[in-house]
Amino acid sequence: EPLHNMDAVLAAVDVLADPAGLMLSRNKIVISTVGLVPEMRAFLDSKKAKLAVSLHATTDEVRDWIVPVNRRYPLAELVSLLEEYYPMTTQHARGDRFVVIEYVLLRGVNDSVDDAARLAGLLSNVYCMVNLIVFNPHDGTEFERTPDGDVAAFRQALTAAGKVCTVRASKGDDTMAACGQLGDVKRSVRPAPKLQPPDWLAHAQRSARSGRTAHVADSMH
Repeated sequence: EPLHNMDAVLAAVDVLADPAGLMLSRNKIVISTVGLVPEMRAFLDSKKAKLAVSLHATTDEVRDWIVPVNRRYPLAELVSLLEEYYPMTTQHARGDRFVVIEYVLLRGVNDSVDDAARLAGLLSNVYCMVNLIVFNPHDGTEFERTPDGDVAAFRQALTAAGKVCTVRASKGDDTMAACGQLGDVKRSVRPAPKLQPPDWLAHAQRSARSGRTAHVADSMH
C-alpha cells in the first residue's frame, strides 16, 4: 500500500518528475491505493501525482470480504472523499483531472450487470475513468476469471451510464507472470489470512461451481 509509506512515495514521485530525474509529467504518474481515506486526503492536497483507487466491489458486504480495509473506511466515506475532490461539475469534470477507479472482475462475486449498475450509481457524482481488470487465476486462489462476454456486458453497462471505461489487457498470463500471479503461495512464511465470504455469496459460488462441474461431466459422455 503506497500511502502507508507516504514520505518515500512522494519523494520518489519528485525524482520521477524532476528534469534531472526521468522528467515525467506528474499527470502520467499514478499512485494506487486500496482506500486509506486520511492518507488519500493528504496525498491529494500535495497535488504531486494522479490517484487510482482499487474499489473492486459495489457493496460494503462484499468489499469487507475482498478489501478488508473497507471495514475501517466503508464505501460511503470513500466515495464522499472522491466526490469532494473529483466533482462532476462543469468546472472540474474536464480534461485529465479524473481519478482512476480500478475494478478487478471476479466470477460470481462482483461481475454481474447489477454490480455494474451499482458501480455507476456510486460514481455518478465522481469524475473518473473506470479500469476493469480481468482476474488472472493462480494456484491457491478461490476466485475465477470472468468470461469475456460478461466482461463486455459489464463495460457496456458502465458506458451506457456515461462512464469512461477501459479493460486492462492481460500480459504474461501464459507464463504465470501477469498481474497477481507473481510469487508462490506455497513458499509464503506467513500466508495472508483468508476472510470468510458472506453466507449468500458462499452458497452462490458453491452452486455455480457444482453446475459447471456437472456441465463438464455431461459433455464428456
